[in-house]
Amino acid sequence: MPRLAASETPENLRTTWIQTADMSNNPSKPPKTDANDKAAAGGSPMRAVLTGLAVDIGGSILAEIVLEVFHQSQLVASGLPPDQVDDAMRNVRMDSPFELLGIVLGSACSVLGGYVCARIVRRDEFRIGGVMASISALLGLLGASSSTPDDLVVLLTVTTAACVLLGVKFGREANQRCAPPTPPSAGAPRS
Repeated sequence: MPRLAASETPENLRTTWIQTADMSNNPSKPPKTDANDKAAAGGSPMRAVLTGLAVDIGGSILAEIVLEVFHQSQLVASGLPPDQVDDAMRNVRMDSPFELLGIVLGSACSVLGGYVCARIVRRDEFRIGGVMASISALLGLLGASSSTPDDLVVLLTVTTAACVLLGVKFGREANQRCAPPTPPSAGAPRS
């Protein structure tokens, strides 16, 4: 039988075994990975902005296409000749139900785009969301038609930025609800 060193007494070996057999070595518990840390840290700001813009602008364009097709089909079904349908589609009034619904749907897409941006980035949400709101507003200014009055263009641009930031606010609140609780500091009183 081999001799045990002085530090390897049965009692010391038992204590060492108990200390190393903690819950971190539990075989039924999944191992800690870098992916868990990355998910908590958040995604790339560039990816967050680009994805948010895709949701905002892509959703707005899709909603506009669907509304235009629906409006055109209603005009054709009413018996208008094709040249009058084309004229009516080019000269839609800003206070028509289709234009107002388009503004509401575009605003909803902006809110959703801001929300998606904040959920992806998971840190500095308002800073990154502000970048996205600025780019979205700039693209809205560049895409505005020349027949739209200037005051309406400014109003819709400000509305777009505000809706994106509202979505960012909702995304930040969702991030805070999903975040793991922070441990209390060492000097904080315990209740």
